[in-house]
Amino acid sequence: MNPTTCFMRTVIGREELQTPKLGLRPRCRQLLFVLDGKLSVDQLRVTMSGIADVEGTLQDMLKLGLICAAGETSASSAVQHTAAPVQQTTAAVDHHDDLADKLDQAMHHSADSGNRFEDAKHHAVDMMIALFGAKSSHVAKLAQAKDKSELLTEVSACKKILSAVASSSKAQSFEQSVMAALQN
Repeated sequence: MNPTTCFMRTVIGREELQTPKLGLRPRCRQLLFVLDGKLSVDQLRVTMSGIADVEGTLQDMLKLGLICAAGETSASSAVQHTAAPVQQTTAAVDHHDDLADKLDQAMHHSADSGNRFEDAKHHAVDMMIALFGAKSSHVAKLAQAKDKSELLTEVSACKKILSAVASSSKAQSFEQSVMAALQN
């Protein structure tokens, strides 16, 4: 990451500060709050010294569409920017304001095609769409997984993001529900 890059909140980031939905950790919310397009990554390291991995947190926020580099068009306002064609489900279409409701709905959505891998993949995709929207890069990677190994690799990456921006318990629930779908 370029140390001179300045980041600013997107529409999604501003909405998250006004009406918290993602369950961001306090330090992550603090960082999101100070991002005004004027502080560089180097300045943020000094200003936000309580955050051990400022760059990693910024990368996670970028992936979630909460921030963009100053001067760039907000990815959140470009609706045509979709990650990949993904089967839309009730969890993806239903836009609840409460993250817990979204997660609960996605976890209990069950498709039974008879193919455990495909069902688990769709389950993981549905959950990530419910939590972060269809434009998340991880949604596309989950949807494109060709085998169990690729799926588990991407589930692990998603778990890290969930742990960083939400909670370790939500991340653990996500991973466990995908593993349960693989074994059913």
